Amino acid sequence: MDKSNGCRFSSVTSIAVFSSAIFVVTLILVRLLYVMYCSSRSLSKRVLKPASTLIILGSGGHTAEMLNLLAVLQKDRFKPRFYIAAATDNMSLQKAQLLENSLAAENAARVTDTAQFMKIYRSREVGQSYITSIWTTLIAMVHALWLMIKIRPEVVPSLPSFA
Repeated sequence: MDKSNGCRFSSVTSIAVFSSAIFVVTLILVRLLYVMYCSSRSLSKRVLKPASTLIILGSGGHTAEMLNLLAVLQKDRFKPRFYIAAATDNMSLQKAQLLENSLAAENAARVTDTAQFMKIYRSREVGQSYITSIWTTLIAMVHALWLMIKIRPEVVPSLPSFA
């Protein structure tokens, strides 16, 4: 008579779980060693090279705060600059274009060499129902991921939230 009490697969399952845990721990250790190796290298080579910068603009005062932050940055160290705003937010990109035009006039450079302006789908419009916002949020996430892969920014400035 079989006395396994219905636990025939428990040893196979435990081996699979153990193997998966070892694999995950190994991946984490490899990533940790890679980060430690990269951070130990000299920064002097990276400082001289301009860093591509992704600037996310939004309504509700966020655009003004972000443009104030950009006003104090060294523009030659953060280029090209990619400005992204919601497709329905026309004012934010206009303000960014004014900033870039004034910078280009000061440096006798073309705006197309230092900045690009893009629009992204909004996750949820004001007044949109929560049910339909599931679909629009998924579309916005895929679009945002595609832009991140396309741009591959090195710097993404952020503002603290005090809400």
